[in-house]
Parts: sequence; structure tokens; C-alpha cells
Amino acid sequence: MEAFMEYCACCLCCGCYPARQYRGDLYEPLLLDNEREAVNRLLRFLEQKEEKPLLTDERLHALCTLSYSDNVELQRSAALCFSEISSRMLAPVSVNVMEPLVALLESEDTQVQRHATLAVNNFTLHGPESNIRTTLQSGALYPLLTLLNSPDTEVQCNACGCITSLATNARAKREIVVKRGARPLLRLAADAVDPRVQRNAVGALLNLTHLETNRSDLAREGAIKVFNDLLLDDDTEIQYYCAAALSNMAVDTEHRRVMGSLWERNIPGRLIALLSSMADKVKCQACLALRNLASDETNQRLIVRQGALPKLYHLLKTGSKDTQVAAAACVRNLSICKANQPELLQDWFLAILPRMLSDKSTAIRCHAAGTVRNLVDTENAEAFVQAGILDALTGNLVDSSSSVELQSEVTAAVAIMANKESVRDHLHETKEGRVFPNLVSVATNCENLNVQYNCASIIGQLLVTGIEAETIGPNVPGLLCYLERLLNSGDANSVQITLWTLLLLAKYDNFQRVYPSSALPQKVEGLTMWANLPANIQDMAQSVVNKYSTS
Repeated sequence: MEAFMEYCACCLCCGCYPARQYRGDLYEPLLLDNEREAVNRLLRFLEQKEEKPLLTDERLHALCTLSYSDNVELQRSAALCFSEISSRMLAPVSVNVMEPLVALLESEDTQVQRHATLAVNNFTLHGPESNIRTTLQSGALYPLLTLLNSPDTEVQCNACGCITSLATNARAKREIVVKRGARPLLRLAADAVDPRVQRNAVGALLNLTHLETNRSDLAREGAIKVFNDLLLDDDTEIQYYCAAALSNMAVDTEHRRVMGSLWERNIPGRLIALLSSMADKVKCQACLALRNLASDETNQRLIVRQGALPKLYHLLKTGSKDTQVAAAACVRNLSICKANQPELLQDWFLAILPRMLSDKSTAIRCHAAGTVRNLVDTENAEAFVQAGILDALTGNLVDSSSSVELQSEVTAAVAIMANKESVRDHLHETKEGRVFPNLVSVATNCENLNVQYNCASIIGQLLVTGIEAETIGPNVPGLLCYLERLLNSGDANSVQITLWTLLLLAKYDNFQRVYPSSALPQKVEGLTMWANLPANIQDMAQSVVNKYSTS
């Protein structure tokens, strides 16, 4: 501001441009009357030192006069004034305000470009969100993209900052790529000497990767290589942006396979190395990128072979909550690969699962239950019991606040484990005998078919082992309720498990007494005549009819 006021004072005192130079015997031309008046107005405006300046029509007219002047010194002054105002102006800008600024962006003078790009950057970064839309409407995008090729570091830095802000807008994301803005951004990200330029360029590219239609274009321009190379940069901001960008790229199957197959670039290895970063947000983004890469089986095995598990284990114990969630999600994907089971089933790794299943974060508990679901089978179920994992799972069953997603994962894991007799015995004894009634309650009150089916499977397994009649009695209404719901679902598996459960419940007098007065007998009778049902289910339905008619 002081520089602009000094310039204005000089203009008004001598009536000529302060940068007056001799050209032969000629001076620089004097100010035109309208230019003198514009300088005078802006000087009065800035002398007021308003904390939150407003651009009135009079002030804007003065800025336009200087912006559209043929003299570069006045253009510099207008750009400088814009940059000063933009740093403190909180009111939304209009297209009328942006138009003279766009004209300044198109100037060939470097000083004008510096201040004009800084002003746009301030308006879009620090002003209200509507400023981004207004900037796009004013046609500022193309000159900003052109200025990415400027040899001046300040202009590059400011222009990249503007593009980063504009790229938060969905329409602008695509327009930047269509107008070939990705190429200069990638060049600056890869080769810029100034770390500020590099950081802003990578930030802009990260925002572009959020749009699915952009990612293939970016990959063709060599973005994956640039992001991967910059994972080795010492700047943690650049590491963070690049890990996040690679995470977005890895959402697409095509790019995941490319990233996993680039052995000479070792993208998974570099991301694994970042799990030991001093910056927690870098570790978190590296986890998320590895999680997305681990959506493919080949990458799942590669990531474990390159030593990710010990580092993920450490983050699950010591990372911030966001990093723990990301690490848990990564482990869950890695557990899908059967070839990874020997490493994941080691005692030191199983020991962390009960803690995760008891975490306050629902997301961590969901990922832990999903991991158990992927790993457990009848052969290794006892190891999960010994590690305290079954107790931790059932703890979520008796927790009425558990989400539907968590209930789905927990019941699916327990249903697999319940195929083993020793597990069923443990379920009868644990949680003071509350597992069975809680399973009935969840199946009755949850409208999610998967949860109902999983609960029915566990309940059926417990009935195979045998449940005290005293336990069955209070739960008969709930049993009838969820069994009828499963029967009405029309799903063949749900119908089959309902019929199986009814056959198991036939030995309980307290259930038999209530069953005839429910809606189930008529529905089961109807199944015996339903031609579209598989023969084995029709046979089961007839067995239920016979069982309850003779008892």
C-alpha cells in the first residue's frame, strides 16, 4: 500500500509518471485528466486504511481507468492496488470487479502479472466461495493457465495457487484439463526450482485427480511418474499431496494395475517407506493410497511382501485416530488375499484385533471385524478365540449402539466361527449368557437383510448345540418376528435358513405352543406348493409342516 501511495503522490505533485526517463529530448507523457482523477480517487481511498475495504462504483471506475490505460506504469499501479485490496476484502467480488483484473492478467509486463495473479489468488483463497465461481465466469482461467508458462517464479507461484483454488470447482476441474492445463502443471511439479511453485503445482494436480474423467488424461500426460518421483522429495507437503494424488489415481482399476506393475519405480515400496514419516498426515495418506492399491489381489500380495505389515501394526498402536482408521482399512484389504494369511495370522498381529474391535471409532471396529471375517475359518477359529477376538466381537453384539454396518461385519465373522463346536460352546458361556437373546434382538430390530441372515445363521448353530428351554421362552416373540421377515424376503437362502431354524426349534415345547397361532404355518404351507422354489427347499418346507403337525 505504501508503494502505491508513494506513486500516487508523485503523480499528483509533478503531473507525470514517477518512472520518468529521457528519450532523446522527450519526457514520458503527462497524465491524462481522467487518469489523474483516477489516481486521486484511489489515493483518497487508500489513505482511509479501511479494515474491510469495499469497492464502490467510483473506486472501481478509477481502477478500470488505470487497468485499461496504455501506460504500463498505471497498469502496475492498478495491479498493486488490487493486490492490496484483495488481502483484506471480505465481500464477494463481482464480474465487474474481475474484468479489469483479467485484463491485467493478460498484460505482458511481469510486475503487472505478479500483482494481478496475487490479487486473484487472494480473492479465490481467502474470500467467500462464490469468488471462485465469479472468477471462472469472468474468463480468468485461460490467462492464468497461460501464465503457468511464465519464466518468473512469483508469477508461476501465484498462478499455480489460483489454479489450485479454482480446481476445487467441479466444472473448473474438467475445464483445466481440457484446456491442457495439466501439462504445464506437471512440468512445474517436476522441474520447478522454487519449492513454493512445486507445492502449489502439486496441490493443483491433486485437486484435478478428484474428478474421475480427469484421471485417465493425467495418466497419459505422465502424472503417475511425477507423483511417484516426488514421494522422495524432502518437503512433507509435497509428499502428502503426491500420496493423496496417487490414492485418487488408484481408485481406478486400470491405474492400480499400472502402479503395481511399475517395478522399476516401486510405487508400493515408496508408499510403505512413507509409513515411517515424521508427519502424521503423510503416514495417513500413504495408508489410504496403499488401501486403494490393495483393491487388486496382485497388489495385496506385493504390499505385504515388501514389509508393510509391521509398519501398519505400529500405526494401529501409535498413530492418530485418522491414521489408525486408514491403517485398519488397508489391513482389511490386505486380508482379502489368501496368500497373505500366514503373515496376518501370526500371534503378534492377532493380538491387536481385540483392541481394534473395542475402539471408540466405529470405522476401526468395522475394519477389524471385516479383517476377521476375511481371515477366519473353521480350522483357525480356535486361535481367534484364544486371542480374545471372539469375546471382542460379541461385545459389539451386546452393544445396542452398534451401527448396521458394524453389525453386518461382526455377525458375518461370528457366523463363520460358529461352525466350530468349541466356538459355539464359548458363545453359550460368554457375556453371562446374553449372546443368544442379543442375537434375537438384533435380528428382530435390524431391517438389514444381511444382518438378519447372519444372526439367523449363528442362532441356528447355537440351536444345534442346544439351548436351555428357559432361554428360548422369553425370546419366542422375537424368533417368530425375524423368521417371518426372512421368509417374506423372497431370498432363497433366507427362506432355507428359516426352515432349518424351524426344524431345530421344533423340539422346544414353549416354541411349539406359540407357533400354530403365528403367521408362519400358513406361509410354510404355501412354500410346499411354490413351483419356482428349488426342490430341496420345498422338501424342507414339507418337513417343517410334518414336524409341527405331528408334535
